Amino acid sequence: MSDTPKGVWSWALGVHADRNMLVFILVLCAILAIAGFVFPSEGLPFISEIPMGAAIAAFGAALVAVVAAWPLRFLLRRRIGYYNEKDDPR
Repeated sequence: MSDTPKGVWSWALGVHADRNMLVFILVLCAILAIAGFVFPSEGLPFISEIPMGAAIAAFGAALVAVVAAWPLRFLLRRRIGYYNEKDDPR
């Protein structure tokens, strides 16, 4: 198995991948905050009032966590040979 992913998640090993993900999260939070002011929430039912609403939201959150685990593995994993004998504290 190769250490470098191919396809959709290959951007996760880029030089600025961590900065780009942080910027994406900040932009997404800003968009959601602005949407909270633009679109009124009056008259909309709370998610727990919708039949199966909480179950669908929980399933979506679990699905996002499972799908996000794969690219995070490539960001957090050490390359082969990262630790060598001189790093051994013994």
